[in-house]
Amino acid sequence: MEDAVKEALSLVDPDRILELARGLISIPSVTGEERAVAHHARDVLHASGLQVELHGSEDRPIVVSTVNPEASPFLVFNGHLDTVPVADPEAWTRDPFDPVVEDGRLYGRGSCDMKASCAVIIHILEVLSRLGMDCAVGAQLVPDEERGGVHGTRLLLEEMKKGRLRRPDYVVIGEKSNLKVRIAERGSFRFSIRFRGRATHTAYARVEGVNAIAKAAKGVLALEKHIDKYHPWIGHPVLSVNAIRGGTVINQVPADCVIDIDRRLIIGETAETVAAEVKAALDEAGRGDPDWRWELEAERDEAGGYLYSPPSYTAPDTELVRAFYRAVPLATGAEPELFVEWAGGTDGRFYRYAGIQTVGFGPRGEHAHGPDEFVYIDSLIAQAKVYLAMVLELAGIQERPG
Repeated sequence: MEDAVKEALSLVDPDRILELARGLISIPSVTGEERAVAHHARDVLHASGLQVELHGSEDRPIVVSTVNPEASPFLVFNGHLDTVPVADPEAWTRDPFDPVVEDGRLYGRGSCDMKASCAVIIHILEVLSRLGMDCAVGAQLVPDEERGGVHGTRLLLEEMKKGRLRRPDYVVIGEKSNLKVRIAERGSFRFSIRFRGRATHTAYARVEGVNAIAKAAKGVLALEKHIDKYHPWIGHPVLSVNAIRGGTVINQVPADCVIDIDRRLIIGETAETVAAEVKAALDEAGRGDPDWRWELEAERDEAGGYLYSPPSYTAPDTELVRAFYRAVPLATGAEPELFVEWAGGTDGRFYRYAGIQTVGFGPRGEHAHGPDEFVYIDSLIAQAKVYLAMVLELAGIQERPG
C-alpha cells in the first residue's frame, strides 16, 4: 500500500498547480462577481476530460465535477472562488491580479484565501481521473463564501436535501490550515447590549442625567477581555465589542447606548451559556449602581431560542480524520498536527451541521484579505500530496498508476 501511494504521489505536478493557480488569481472575483472565474474553472476541468456541471444561478454559478460518480464512498473537496475586494490598491507592492512568484511565494488576491487551494483541488481531480479506485471524488467550487454561503455551499446542501444532488460521505475544505488537520470550528453568536440612561440637558448632566454611554463604557470594560477557557480541538473562545452607537445631539445626555458583540464559541458552549456569562459579568460590573440598566438583544427563532451558529467538529476517531492522520506522514514525512489556532469560520460548518464528516486541510500563506496576499508554493505541493494520499488511504487502491 505504501509503495503504491508513493507511486501515485509522483503524478503530482507542481508546474500544473502553479499554472492553475495563476489562471484563477488573474480573474477578479469579488463576492457577487464570480461568473467569469467559475466559467474559467469549468473550462479547465472540461479540457482535462472531467465531467462538469454548473449549479446555482447563471450569474453566480457553482462548479461541480466528479470522478467515478457512481462509486462509493463519495468524497468531496470544497473550495470558494470568491474573494474580498482590494481595499487599498496603493498598499500593494504588486498587481493583485497579475500573480507573480518570488522567494517561493505566489502573490495575488485570493492566492491564500483560497484560489491556489482551488487549483490544488482541480489538479487532484486530474490525477485521480488517471487512477483506478473504488470511490467517487468530487470538487465543489463555490461562490459567496465570504458573505455566508447562501448562494454557494448552503445552496448545494439544499439541493442535496431535495435529492437533486448526491450527498457526500466526506468533505474536505481547502482553506488555509498551515498543513494541519482542522477538525473543529468555533461557533458565532452575535448580539447587542442596550444600556439605558436618562436624557437631559448637558447643564443638568450631574443632577438629572444618567449617561448611557458612560454605562456602556463600564460594560465594555467588563466584557472585552480574554476568556479563560480552552478546548484541545478548537482553542479559546473570543468576545469582541465591534461597534457602538449612542447619543443623538451634542447638547443632550444620551438615553441609550448600544454595543454590538461578536462572540465565538468553543465546543460545549451555547448561546444560552454565553448569555448567562454576559449577565453575570454585567451584574458584577453594575453592583451598587442604582442606575445600572441594560438589555441583551439578539435574533430569536419561532420558539424563542437564540439564532446563532453553534461550534462544529468531526471527532478524531472518524474515518476521514483517521485517513488524514495516515496520509500526512505518507505524503510529507511529518507527523500530523491538529489545527488549533485563531481562525475564522469556513463553509465546513454547513456540512457538519448536515451530519457529514468534514475536515479542513490547506496550505500556508499570509495577508489574506490584506495587501500583498501570498501563499507558499511548497505548501501547495504538500497539500496536493496529502490530498492524494488521503483519498487512496480512505478508498483503497484498485489499480496502480501506470
